[in-house]
Amino acid sequence: MATLVKTKNVAEVLRVAPKTVQTWVRKYQIPVQTNDRGHYLYDHNSIDRLRTVKSTQMPEEKEPFIEREAKPTYEEAEKRMDDILRRLDHLENMIEQKADEVVSFQLLKHRQELDDVQCSLAAMEKDLKDLQVEKIEPERRIEGPKKERGKLANMFLFSS
Repeated sequence: MATLVKTKNVAEVLRVAPKTVQTWVRKYQIPVQTNDRGHYLYDHNSIDRLRTVKSTQMPEEKEPFIEREAKPTYEEAEKRMDDILRRLDHLENMIEQKADEVVSFQLLKHRQELDDVQCSLAAMEKDLKDLQVEKIEPERRIEGPKKERGKLANMFLFSS
């Protein structure tokens, strides 16, 4: 009887994810056995077919493998951190400057509004004084200038 292998083991041999192996089995209808839980079990023939599928789906790269950058040294990491902190300080200064500009602009606008209100108030005070003068002048015109009456006229005035 042939040895049967689990999906995890086949994935390790093929150097792919177990889900990839399961997807290829379904997509290419590779015959495999299942255990009582429904998990795939692979024999030698099914593993060979999966190798063929992998070679068509994932051909080996012709270009040399580019390794990731090596971990930076302590000094390099410190330089990077200093650079990040310097940029962060610069950004904070720019934000602070922008906030100051906004506040200055708002203060100028408020100052203009206050000046406008003051001008309106001064105009209203002038209009009120003019109205008061107009009210007093007609009363003086109606009464007219007070003349002194002679003693004779005072004698004939009867009190009411």
